[in-house]
Amino acid sequence: MDQRRASILLLCGLPGSGKSSVAQNIVQAYSKCGDDDDSVGVKEDEFSLTQNDKVVIIEYDAIEQDIRQQQNIDGKYSSQFTSDDLDAWRKSRITALNVLKNTLSDHFCGSDNDNHASSLLIILDDNFHLRSMRRDIYRACQEFLTAASGAIISFSVAYIKTPLHVCLERNNLRRGKQHIPPDIITRMDATIEPPDDSKPYASFERFHVTIDNTASDLKFNQEMLHTIDQCVNNAFQSPVEAKKELTSEEITQIQTEKEFQRQQTSKCQVQRIDLLLRRLVGAVGKVDKKRSKEANDTRKAIIEKVRLEHTTGVTSDENVVQQFACKMLGIDLAENWQSGNCPLTNEIQHSFQEFLSSTSRDD
Repeated sequence: MDQRRASILLLCGLPGSGKSSVAQNIVQAYSKCGDDDDSVGVKEDEFSLTQNDKVVIIEYDAIEQDIRQQQNIDGKYSSQFTSDDLDAWRKSRITALNVLKNTLSDHFCGSDNDNHASSLLIILDDNFHLRSMRRDIYRACQEFLTAASGAIISFSVAYIKTPLHVCLERNNLRRGKQHIPPDIITRMDATIEPPDDSKPYASFERFHVTIDNTASDLKFNQEMLHTIDQCVNNAFQSPVEAKKELTSEEITQIQTEKEFQRQQTSKCQVQRIDLLLRRLVGAVGKVDKKRSKEANDTRKAIIEKVRLEHTTGVTSDENVVQQFACKMLGIDLAENWQSGNCPLTNEIQHSFQEFLSSTSRDD
């Protein structure tokens, strides 16, 4: 029996770039290999991708939606990430990583090995717009290899390069849980780090390929399949090595990238909090214009507190309103500010509900 092996193909790119289409077309080519009616035009034995005994897709979006349903989180994203959105996103990444590890374990160490595929292709479908996200997958493979002696795992990256305006156009056609706020895609485009092994500590993604999708529609063809196939083959010639101790430079780089991610997430949440507080300042002005400056100073104080204490991850909309309302009503934070029945209380409640409604509505 041939030695078992697994090929990891990581797809990265902006939402709407065509990653899922690429993944599904690879699966279609694999399942229809040798079929005369195959629309992709793949012939048997022409591509090694189609010769894997098994193909698995780990789709991060699907995992996240399952988590959102389990936690009764609205399937639609608001214009800004809430703490619930962030929690579901983080859990989806942990879950996806566990799915990868379990899939590798079943392949190499499963009790029914005699009936198992000898070659496995695992496609990871996510944005992976930051290099540190891709490194996490590579490190997981390294960690697995330390415990699975003799296993062979290759790692390659396919970057689906698509213009921002095309991604936004496709996103606008999506509805419900598939629709992502355009500003999130725009910010992602501004911070995306395409695969580039010449960058410091990026040698792990030396086997990468760019699929230039400049057209409005991604037409997957034989040439694209060949390009990806060649990349995966090259990666297999130099498989992943078991995990080694990180150098001090690598530790510093990883910490720097994680801090950058934290700052980007914090920035998005601070923007949402500021929008909410500005609504509440307006509510105070409607009731008593003389207190507008006081209300704005309260807004600034809350924003500054959030920035200094890095509490955005646990600062819900309700908590922000509680802080603002109690300050303006002159009551203790522990008290229920909504129990009163005065014009200011009613206006703050009304503005808060308007804010929630406006941010949950599709653009």
